[in-house]
Amino acid sequence: MRPPEKHTFETIWGHEAARRLVPRLLAAGRLPHAILLTGPDAIGKRSLALAMAKAILSAGKPPPESRVDAPAPPAAKRKVPEPPPGEGDKVPENQGGDLFAGEDDLFGGEAEPDLFATPDEVTVPDAKAEEPPPAPEPEPKPKPPPPKAKKTKKSTRPAAAPSKPAKAPAARPPAPRRATFQGYDPRVCRLVEASYPPDADEEGRARKVGHVDLTIVEPSGNRRGILVNQVRYLQDIGSVQPVEGAYRVVLLFGADAVTPEGGNSILKLLEEPPSYLVLILVANQAARVLPTIRSRCAEVPLEPLPEALLAEKLREEEGLEPSLAEVAASLSEGRPGVALAVVQSGLLEKRRRVFEARLDVDRFGLEALPASAARLDKEGAINETLWLLLSLVRDRLVRKLVPDRADLVTHRDTLDLLDAVAADPEMLDAEAERLLEAYRVLLHPFVPNARAALQLALWPED
Repeated sequence: MRPPEKHTFETIWGHEAARRLVPRLLAAGRLPHAILLTGPDAIGKRSLALAMAKAILSAGKPPPESRVDAPAPPAAKRKVPEPPPGEGDKVPENQGGDLFAGEDDLFGGEAEPDLFATPDEVTVPDAKAEEPPPAPEPEPKPKPPPPKAKKTKKSTRPAAAPSKPAKAPAARPPAPRRATFQGYDPRVCRLVEASYPPDADEEGRARKVGHVDLTIVEPSGNRRGILVNQVRYLQDIGSVQPVEGAYRVVLLFGADAVTPEGGNSILKLLEEPPSYLVLILVANQAARVLPTIRSRCAEVPLEPLPEALLAEKLREEEGLEPSLAEVAASLSEGRPGVALAVVQSGLLEKRRRVFEARLDVDRFGLEALPASAARLDKEGAINETLWLLLSLVRDRLVRKLVPDRADLVTHRDTLDLLDAVAADPEMLDAEAERLLEAYRVLLHPFVPNARAALQLALWPED
């Protein structure tokens, strides 16, 4: 399993605009309900989708819009400070046992006497100091009689039915509260990494083993498409509010491999999405995604990386030599996933052995074909060997047609082998067609003899 920090915006190679998309949308409060990532295979869509999911789930719960303060606890009894010596028993104003001294009565009248005071301390208000009686109010003048209403003819028309009161407009659901991205939460990163790859049951529905607010759907097992039950299961997931944060995230890998029935289920979810749901779709071919789904998504197309940038990343991150980094970047055609697979599979080390075995057929003729095919078969996967042979054919054509453009050659560190044996461009073009046909034949699960298919690719039948 890759470490949690492997899929973050800082560790993804290239795609600067796509990496800044989600943090900016979170800061502006305009995060869309659906994001569609498109581009060639192994270009970094899966890593970017996981990084987006981590960023959205790390945003957390935003502060509430309004807060109601709790009532204050009852005040404790205040202790009356002892008067300093020399001032007698005089109590300073507003410092006695009565908390409301000098204030009016709570009901609007005058302050009542203290019931617990001694008879000497009780003061009775002076009766002579009563307020004078209020002056009598003047008598109101009689109102003039109202004018008599004019007689009108009675209408023979039926009375109109009383109009129904207008219905009050339905209250709109509250808008989602803004949750800004302040950085990745290590706990969220670990839970998201634990959620991938998803563990699916017999019906293809993903089991919850990682983050509680994350759901991942992809083709299960050896299937090339996504089952209808997997997509229908998303409708149940979308009706559940998030538990830990402000959003619930659904990752759908292989959006271009969804059946029409599954696409309709996704469309129903996108037509009336909850305010807290964010759906991230990943597709290799954008044209195969239903147009109704694409129109409701914020599409983010990803392009291959420049070979210079990819070679620099391979030197810095993987510690490759400059020549090998350039070869890996050229072989991958700007796709980081392919470049890493080339480095980790040891394909760069066996290139010279594969090229020498192929050139022996041109040197010694048909007699060397069985031995060369056996040597190529021992080098590992046949599909990787065919890929290297196709790149060899391309470089030989480049050296034959434009010998002064060495910068166009993929395997620049093997120019001695490329120039060792002369080749006819027409024969090289026919060999490329046979290699592609052999690659299609080897994709079939019931190939009787892979070595025989390789021999037919290296030598024409006639």
